[in-house]
Amino acid sequence: MGMADCPLVIIRWLDSRQPSGQWRYLSALPEARPVEVATVGWLVRDTLDVKVICQSVGDLEYPEKAQASGIMTIPTRCVLSIERLTEVERGTNAFAAPGSAGSADFAGSGHFAAISDDLEIATTLTLQAL
Repeated sequence: MGMADCPLVIIRWLDSRQPSGQWRYLSALPEARPVEVATVGWLVRDTLDVKVICQSVGDLEYPEKAQASGIMTIPTRCVLSIERLTEVERGTNAFAAPGSAGSADFAGSGHFAAISDDLEIATTLTLQAL
């Protein structure tokens, strides 16, 4: 498998919350909800059970020796959406979901900004979402 077979994607998925370390009365538990997460990376495995992405790839000039790090396995049943990101030429290289080039909506979510010509705005909107 080469990197050409591994699209760059944003995956929105549900994760568990960190366990509470203190004793609590069951009658006083706060509302429990999962955490929505957005993760960007190269989709290196896509099966009915899991989506495996990596954050970094190396040795790309030698495909038979390509390496990956920051590998994350996400259970498919937790995935809300997967959108392929494409590189667009707009003065500087930028990544955006199809149909959203230059948009403030990143991959269909109002919570993330596409990296566009104005990196400062994108960074500000992303930090606000966090």
